[in-house]
Amino acid sequence: MPYELPDPRNTTSLPTADEAYPYNKFAGTGETPSILPAGSATPFTNAAYPRLYVPWNHLTAGFPKDLRNDIAASPDKFLAGLPYGAGPKWYAESPRADLLLKEFLDGFDFPDKGTISLLPSRGKGREEGEKGRSQQEERLRQAMAALSSRVVWNFVPFNPKALAWVISAYQGNVVRNDQSLIAEALACLKVAVWRDIPLQILVKSITRARGKSGNPVELTVKMTQSWRLVYTETKNLDNDKGEVLLLIGEPITEDLDLHRALAAHIRRLRVRVNYQRLLNVDKIIGCDWCKNQDHPSHACPFPGIYSAARMVWPNDRRT
Repeated sequence: MPYELPDPRNTTSLPTADEAYPYNKFAGTGETPSILPAGSATPFTNAAYPRLYVPWNHLTAGFPKDLRNDIAASPDKFLAGLPYGAGPKWYAESPRADLLLKEFLDGFDFPDKGTISLLPSRGKGREEGEKGRSQQEERLRQAMAALSSRVVWNFVPFNPKALAWVISAYQGNVVRNDQSLIAEALACLKVAVWRDIPLQILVKSITRARGKSGNPVELTVKMTQSWRLVYTETKNLDNDKGEVLLLIGEPITEDLDLHRALAAHIRRLRVRVNYQRLLNVDKIIGCDWCKNQDHPSHACPFPGIYSAARMVWPNDRRT
């Protein structure tokens, strides 16, 4: 009996993967706990800020291969520290940041802390800035460099299975902040995906590699069950607004190459909503500040953190 496609507009009985959805999670409850950490000079905040979700390949892009392999083998033994606004320019202006971070972490006092070892990432941007300097010149530069009095670090666990949830971004005349229109756009996207035979074949091959089998059409439908369209706005250098719909969904494979191939195929599909075409944006919209991919930089929810928490170093040195 042939598989009958469901109604793409009926989502009442479909699982939404809310438990797994990475952008719905928060780092705190927003309530002050009854028992605060003791034995540390570091102030404590339980403010409710979104957790970061940084794909494995993005998080380790600047790491040496041997370090990346060590982390992949034992991810629970490592923790990534991401400065707010991290990038080549930030590290060039803050060469002592890694050392100060270790000093900050050493200020925590709890029984099972163990030994903290700092393994700074040496991305291309940092290596290029250090070429041509002698060791003595580099030490002098680090010793004299000032660090902003307010530096925010986000700590992210390493997960080699974590791949990007953002599949594509769309613009066009039909894109606007209208929930009924967004629901219709998602339905049209699903239908285009469900009916694409080359995509069905790719989904079936990915599923077979995971030891599962089934009707390729049904497997393709299941792939889209966690999909959602998120409305956001971008801004150009002239502060002009650009309306964007982000297609976000749970990855169906842990293989980075297959994951990229699947996303690339979806981006190439021609999709129309109310006779108007959804235009794929070449660049995925993401935040340069916190590194989350579900919002642009100007809409980052983290800047307000400066008014809620400050890191206090031992001996009253602040950052």
